[in-house]
Amino acid sequence: MLIPNNPDLDFQELNRRIEAEVQRYKLDTRERPMPAFDPSPAQVFDRPYRWMELIQLDDEPLLLAAYPSLLGRKAERSEIQQGLHKLRSGYDKFEVLAGLRYSPEGIAHGAEVHGLRKAKLKNTLRRIPVVGKLLLSAYALASIEPRSRYYVARMDLLTRQHKLQNEGLVHQRDLFENQQRQLQVQQLHLDELNGYLQAQQRALEDQNVAHGQQTEYIKRLEAELDQQRLVQQELRARLGHLERAPRSVAAAVASESTVVATQPAASNLVPSSIPDSFYLAFENRFRGDAQTIRERQSYYLPILENIEPLNAGLPLVDIGCGRGEWLNMLPDNYARIGIDLNSMNVEACHEQGLKAVQQDALVWLAEQEENSVAAVSAFHVIEHLSFEQFNILLDQCQRVLAPGGTIIFETPNPENIISAATHFHTDPTHIHPLPPAFTEFLVEFKGFENVEIHRLNPIPREYALTEDSEVARRCDALFYGPQDYAVTARKGQL
Repeated sequence: MLIPNNPDLDFQELNRRIEAEVQRYKLDTRERPMPAFDPSPAQVFDRPYRWMELIQLDDEPLLLAAYPSLLGRKAERSEIQQGLHKLRSGYDKFEVLAGLRYSPEGIAHGAEVHGLRKAKLKNTLRRIPVVGKLLLSAYALASIEPRSRYYVARMDLLTRQHKLQNEGLVHQRDLFENQQRQLQVQQLHLDELNGYLQAQQRALEDQNVAHGQQTEYIKRLEAELDQQRLVQQELRARLGHLERAPRSVAAAVASESTVVATQPAASNLVPSSIPDSFYLAFENRFRGDAQTIRERQSYYLPILENIEPLNAGLPLVDIGCGRGEWLNMLPDNYARIGIDLNSMNVEACHEQGLKAVQQDALVWLAEQEENSVAAVSAFHVIEHLSFEQFNILLDQCQRVLAPGGTIIFETPNPENIISAATHFHTDPTHIHPLPPAFTEFLVEFKGFENVEIHRLNPIPREYALTEDSEVARRCDALFYGPQDYAVTARKGQL
């Protein structure tokens, strides 16, 4: 309950109203939604206030809120100035509120107020000349003691509030200092962690540098190892050549004293002073690395799927197998054999687990049984053969291939003038280029079926001409067309 320490208020009526409001609130069990948050800077006093809210205000906010609450309208600026003048000239705020409430406009509005009887009486006395002022003075003298008690109580309340605020400020200051000390400790931990991370970063950078140096060292060792392997292969080839030399001389002497009734198989395995390592290095320089060759030869893989003898288990023979790129690309279920004159190429195939033979291909084919091979491939080989050798190769393929067996021969394309005039002659062992029309005719003449010409590996389009005329199109075809072509053909059924 409220303590009656202000003689200008009717505390009995206020206590009754408060108790009634509390009871109403207890009986009202409806869920009350939270008021909507409105951050807009609109005037919060230009609305009707409840009486208990209104009497808590002072000065201009009191006047701004009193007019909507007691008169039902906003105050004019002149009315605000007049009210402020009264409040600052000694009028009690309850007298100002009573003047508004009991004015004709306020009576017509009929706002509910409490505790304004004394204020209304004081306003009435003020309007009485002379006597009214005496009565007001007498009323003021009679109210000195209650007012003193009110102000003392207010002072005590303010003192207690000030003390509590000071204690709260001291507590907040202690909390702030404690938090500041914790932040300093955390900052020290962060500095230590940052230093540790920087040290780890430097160590990681040192490890990266060391790893890079080790990688370079390993690369140098691998290069040296490759060079040593090439030297070793060349030495092996020379040793094999020296070992074969006496047998070659003996065979030559025996052949002079023996008359052979039949014509021997043609061979190009002729002793040479050029080491095998030369042609291996030549291929590495001018033909391209293994990855490039595999990408180009992958074109032929779909052709193998339709070769019935190959799927039945008969082998594919690759003449001039080189380093074994094509043999390595074949599916695991295919049988395969490589034939090459170069001992270093054969050794490289053996190191990869591939079956390879160092022998003249024509001699090897002549030793095979009829219908014993599924396919014969030769990539950039037939341009090394004479016309007689090419004829024998086709005859031997027709003999050893099983019905349905296939040949795949790839060679430089002389339709590309640059390839025919320049690139072809880079290899001194090339004999002459083979035009596609001639190769197609010869293969058909030898009895092969389903003969097809595949033009491959054109110059990349970014180097070609802009085909904006018939002359440009023809020049583009002659100078920038396919650099290679392949002939594929099948042996007919019996």
